[in-house]
Amino acid sequence: MRLFALPLLTFLTCAAAQDTAAPKSGAPVVFEEAKKALKQISPGLFDLNGIQINAATRELRIPCSVLHQKLPIEYALCHETGEKVHETILHTVVRPVEIQLALLLANYQPATQGLLDKLPPTEERPYPPTEETTPATPGANLLAIHCEWMQDGKATRVPLSNFIQNSDTRKTPPDLDTWIFNGSRIDKEGFVAEMTGSIISTYVDRAAIINSSARGNHRDELWISMPDNIPAEETQVTLIITPAGKTGQK
Repeated sequence: MRLFALPLLTFLTCAAAQDTAAPKSGAPVVFEEAKKALKQISPGLFDLNGIQINAATRELRIPCSVLHQKLPIEYALCHETGEKVHETILHTVVRPVEIQLALLLANYQPATQGLLDKLPPTEERPYPPTEETTPATPGANLLAIHCEWMQDGKATRVPLSNFIQNSDTRKTPPDLDTWIFNGSRIDKEGFVAEMTGSIISTYVDRAAIINSSARGNHRDELWISMPDNIPAEETQVTLIITPAGKTGQK
């Protein structure tokens, strides 16, 4: 496992070379601030303003809370001041730039590969072909995401997909368990996710850091929450990110 095997400054210099990993202009300050917040709290375990990073497992633990139980959604997670908080299940005080940086530090690689694999050929592309990117390591942009909270004194852990349903079928799609770390875009204004607050999107949004690759992800009206599976609003939830195919560990 090579997380933090390089000096931190060297690692971040390499990460910045990736197309969407760090700002090219207009936003370097927010990334520099985020880097300064990184602390080692025990051997192999790091904290980045509330995000726990496990060097051995590549697990990230992000503090969140339930904002809405029942609503049409385009997002699973937004920053608490984000533009789309009226369309998200979870929100967080953690800044998007810190989440993107934590993913990079855990050796995930931002790339759009796989995001439009299930787009019907007759449908309009949500973004141009020039934005198609592939990770240097195959599969390094694929994530498993789970949610954990305390219920009746016991920890409950479920896939994030349990909170979401397809409005056509009223079921959770079986292909919603793998998420794409595409990395938010950088434009002349800076790091877009930091401005919009978009972190995890069910509907394809290149401003978001993570997107669903499920069939129908090009339809903004397709996704609704699964109220019976979501804990009460304001419940504190830990969002757990691991490599695709893994459930996360404590």
